[in-house]
Amino acid sequence: MNLMLTGVFGLIGFVLSYGFFVPELSAFRLLAPVGVMVGYQAGQLVGRLVRPRPKRFLILSVGVLFYFYFAFAYVQLGRADQSDIVNLSVLFSLSFFWLGFFLPFTRAPNEVKILLSKAVEAFGRRSRD
Repeated sequence: MNLMLTGVFGLIGFVLSYGFFVPELSAFRLLAPVGVMVGYQAGQLVGRLVRPRPKRFLILSVGVLFYFYFAFAYVQLGRADQSDIVNLSVLFSLSFFWLGFFLPFTRAPNEVKILLSKAVEAFGRRSRD
């Protein structure tokens, strides 16, 4: 179930990566799901070590600051050469890494597990009929 949950979050990261309309980064769209999946696994490892879980406000504020920094870097890019595009793609994948890293500290994995178990149950019921 944990591997399937990681894959679902990777798919969500892939869909979210198309929300950023950055023409220069179209070749780097696959970095987003990889970043989310690796970040989610790293967040689960750290979540086992850190007992007092961070507050949701802290998670949201750090995530929003990172995305604003990404947007500001893109606006400042102007005329870009190849090294600027690579640096921006690394920043793009790091923003998705942190999104995945903070997921285990929220209720999202539990809600997705419930939805997946209901979908598997409904699919199993439908295949029996």
